[in-house]
Amino acid sequence: MTTQAEKLYAELRSDILNLVLGPGMRLSERDIEARYGGPSRTPIRGALLRLEADRLVQKVDRVWSVTPLSITHILQACEFRIGIEREGVTLACERATPAQLDALEEAHIPVHTDASRNDWLRSGQEFHVELMRLSGNDLYVEAMQDVMQRLARIRWLEVMDEAGRARTIIEHREILRHLRAGNTQAARDTVTRHALETQKRHQDTLSTSVMRAGSLVVRGSSYVK
Repeated sequence: MTTQAEKLYAELRSDILNLVLGPGMRLSERDIEARYGGPSRTPIRGALLRLEADRLVQKVDRVWSVTPLSITHILQACEFRIGIEREGVTLACERATPAQLDALEEAHIPVHTDASRNDWLRSGQEFHVELMRLSGNDLYVEAMQDVMQRLARIRWLEVMDEAGRARTIIEHREILRHLRAGNTQAARDTVTRHALETQKRHQDTLSTSVMRAGSLVVRGSSYVK
């Protein structure tokens, strides 16, 4: 049974990801209570703490607000991801077993392109996290979990058509094909190309969806409309 706190968390998360609650918007407990049907303060605080862990809200000087979308931080996260994956697949080429590669493909590469947005984004995130798990190094796994969480909102805002989804499936399978063959350089090149294409989509999303919506975005330390 869904609790009041879980329901409120899901509603707030959806509204933040869809820019109903825009980047930089202040969130008072009173406003949340009025907007979301009068939940008590305990579930409100619980939901805000979960969203803070998701990096979707922040608390500064006792004031809650939706975390601004930072162009600089998103691009830095993309660069960091490239470094993580290149080195992670290098170790995976040495350590992953055929059974592990088969399990990763079966569990985290969709067969069809018609999954819901939630399911699609979750499968993409889990693919890259589990890919790092094949490195046998927990620090790579933790780093990928962190960087994918930092990119969660911009990934949600992206509009990927069926052709784009099909291309992602092909690229994920290509990475695993190189790992099965033990071709380290090809695997490194493929994850780098895949991550760079993703970074380009993130940049395009920031320059269209977010700015068109008039939402607050941070470039470095300056706020821009």
